[in-house]
Amino acid sequence: MTVVITGSRRASELAHLITSFAGKPYFAATVGIEARQDISKETELFINKILKERVDYVVFMTGPAVYSLMDTAKNLGIEKRFVEALQHTTVIARSLKPKIALTNHGIKTDIMPEENTAEGITKLLKSFSLAGKNVAVLWHGSYSPLLKNELHALGAQVFESSTYRYSLDLKESGARILEMMGFKSIPPDEAKVVKLIEDIGKGLVDAITFTSPPSVRDLFKIAEAYDLREPLQYYLNKHIIVVAVGPSTMKALEENYIHVDVMPNVYKMGPMIKSLSDYLGQVDASKKKRKSA
Repeated sequence: MTVVITGSRRASELAHLITSFAGKPYFAATVGIEARQDISKETELFINKILKERVDYVVFMTGPAVYSLMDTAKNLGIEKRFVEALQHTTVIARSLKPKIALTNHGIKTDIMPEENTAEGITKLLKSFSLAGKNVAVLWHGSYSPLLKNELHALGAQVFESSTYRYSLDLKESGARILEMMGFKSIPPDEAKVVKLIEDIGKGLVDAITFTSPPSVRDLFKIAEAYDLREPLQYYLNKHIIVVAVGPSTMKALEENYIHVDVMPNVYKMGPMIKSLSDYLGQVDASKKKRKSA
């Protein structure tokens, strides 16, 4: 089985997992990250807000943002004070990745939502009495106004920041963030993505994995630019096993009218590849999905 890897972060680790299940990895990263060039003042304000004001909840949406934020605090010479300030608030990690990043900086996570999406965070916070509360949110590379709007409606004061954005390139600044996390990343290459779409059409791919919503959206941005969107949709829906790591990624695929065949119960790469293997044990890949094609 030839299995496509669309993420740049932890691509080599995912390739190892695919190989361990006797699959053949196909690298075609569709998304990278870049540090925001205008972020230094905003990040400093975010840190100082937590240091100087009463903050009831701090939400960390992603691991890379934690490393970038703590790097800024270290450069400002206030890392120790910042860690101590976070010990006096309720720290919420969206998923295991920011929780690990926080732990590596001596910060205890108090709560993780059952669903690791912005909607899941919103549902969690709505279970508390938020009137007059201050909530800080450190975003990942994609921003959704849903969380802030919902919390405002409940009487909370919300302030937000982000340290990087998703990009069709892997900038040097973004690579540095990933290196701080110990990840070896593979940069996106538009030509490789176009070739991937062509190889999908030629029947050279059996399955494709998506580990984040941006990896889906950027694939379709490139397909759109080359008038390949409709052929891509057709082949993904009719001939390719589509694998999503979790609900938010599945939602991004569904927004692009793609049917998801495999999603693990535990939203991690290992369980994702195990779920793909289990799926193949139940369904002959050559007769996969809708047989009316």
